[in-house]
Amino acid sequence: MGEGEGTPLLVSVSNNSFKNENFEKVFRPVLAEFVGVTVFVFVGTMVVQTNDIVSIGLAHGLMIALLIMGLGNISGGHFNPAVTLGVALNGGISISLSVLYFFAQMIGGALGAAFTRAVLPSDVYHGDMSINGGAHTLSAGVEPGWAVLCEAILTFVLVFTVLMNALDKRNQDSVLTPLAIGFAVAVDIMGGGMTTGASMNPARSFGPALAVSTFNDDVWKHHYVYWVGPALGSLVAAGIYRFLFRR
Repeated sequence: MGEGEGTPLLVSVSNNSFKNENFEKVFRPVLAEFVGVTVFVFVGTMVVQTNDIVSIGLAHGLMIALLIMGLGNISGGHFNPAVTLGVALNGGISISLSVLYFFAQMIGGALGAAFTRAVLPSDVYHGDMSINGGAHTLSAGVEPGWAVLCEAILTFVLVFTVLMNALDKRNQDSVLTPLAIGFAVAVDIMGGGMTTGASMNPARSFGPALAVSTFNDDVWKHHYVYWVGPALGSLVAAGIYRFLFRR
């Protein structure tokens, strides 16, 4: 072998390692978040047809638990920008990857809602028997300010549960972690669903609102509630965990 003949091989091996590392640490987790949110929003908007808060809560909670069991080891199983925010603030994910998660989650939410719009009859989706596309709106008489507080408290419960069970080293190996997070989603919806819809998840709110807005643009009237509330709840949960409970 002549001088320097080994260099192309070394470069090739290095490039392949770089590509594989990017695939494992960036592309695959981002794809997992996209797929997970797509399925979650589809199921979440479809179950609204039941008009039964227990069924709606259980469907959302069990779907999240199943997704975490299946995809949690790939992406961490966030499926929610508010959860990603809380995890990122506690060092569980890099800022750059959290930004990619955010866009994947939002696009997934839009696609999941589009699937619901495609498969439901028009009278169910937006007509006489309308579920308003499964979008979140405030119940009659609920003031936006109090709705923000409601969403913040509900999101605090969810994000704090995620941090204490999925991120904290004392509990993260527990097989019950997916169920704990799923239960948090379910009880939050049962508790706050009749007031704000109990979103706790901007991707879950944005996708259906976007899909149904061509029929009902009033869906944007208090849409900020479903961003501000979850963001505040996540920030509080992240702060309390980081400064009081983190090992």
